[in-house]
Amino acid sequence: MSAFRYELEPVDESYFESAPMRWRVGLELAAGPDEVWAELTSPRPLSWCRALGDVHYTTEPPHGVGTIRQARILGAYRMLEHFFRWDEGERRKSFYATEGTLPLFGSFAEDYHVLPFAGGSKLVWSFAFTPWQGLDSALQLGRPLTESMLASLVKDTRAHFGPLTEVR
Repeated sequence: MSAFRYELEPVDESYFESAPMRWRVGLELAAGPDEVWAELTSPRPLSWCRALGDVHYTTEPPHGVGTIRQARILGAYRMLEHFFRWDEGERRKSFYATEGTLPLFGSFAEDYHVLPFAGGSKLVWSFAFTPWQGLDSALQLGRPLTESMLASLVKDTRAHFGPLTEVR
């Protein structure tokens, strides 16, 4: 039996503007855009983030649209992710989750966009989700935990790539 028992709804790029819960963080990084992109597309992306225990692709390279990735979040929750956008030239990729191990989300998506920036690069990292039906109130109450986890991702990314300034 698969650990992924809960299906999530697919989304497209418009979801980052329409989802009921959305965060967008702009990180000005000391590392150049090619280095940041290479790390985000490496076999073990986001390995520097303590909240993410294991993130790896389950499809063989070369990666692009249709790539599948598996992620473990906070040690207990696992998610299967489908990349619906992958643009090497723009250094941009987006996924939506297709399955999860717990009924937390109806839909979940992330977008990574790496841009050139004076002295380094800018990573625009977007998160969007719809709570699982009936969990709206619980996830609203859990908003501080969500924001704390996102702050941890930002802090770990800052430590990994060097000094940065956070802008919203």
